[in-house]
Amino acid sequence: MNARLTPALLALAVCLAPAVARADIYKYVDEEGRVTFSNIPQKGAQRIYVDSISVIPGPSKPRTKASAGGATRVNAPSPGSFPKVDSATQKARDTNRNAILQEELAAEQRALAEARQALADAETTKTAEEKQNPQKYVQRLSRLREAAVMHEKNVAALNAELGRQR
Repeated sequence: MNARLTPALLALAVCLAPAVARADIYKYVDEEGRVTFSNIPQKGAQRIYVDSISVIPGPSKPRTKASAGGATRVNAPSPGSFPKVDSATQKARDTNRNAILQEELAAEQRALAEARQALADAETTKTAEEKQNPQKYVQRLSRLREAAVMHEKNVAALNAELGRQR
């Protein structure tokens, strides 16, 4: 008889588990106004009653297609209120953006050349103060190297952005 009751009791326990697993939620606001939610009651906490738990399904996966570079692009429809732009206007905007990026790239390349030249000059010369305090010389070289690296990264980022445009 125990062999027959065991599966029945197990099935009953599985059916009742969600009801037991449901815990009360308490909201506590401390003296500084911080709000804490917990399943552990504490003095001054308010019990929050939840009639039912709403489950909102997540968005479905958007349709995608592979672009020329192998990257996946998402085809998401624009909202109805989203402003539409004709192709000539968009082409003019793209051309303007490209010109701005080209100008920024040229400026960064000039700044990179200047930073490299300043670093080369600093590596060959020390001021009188730097001869007395070698740490100042090391700090100056470090600042100049950081500036050169920053300009190198900017040039690389601008080249990558221009490459994505084409």
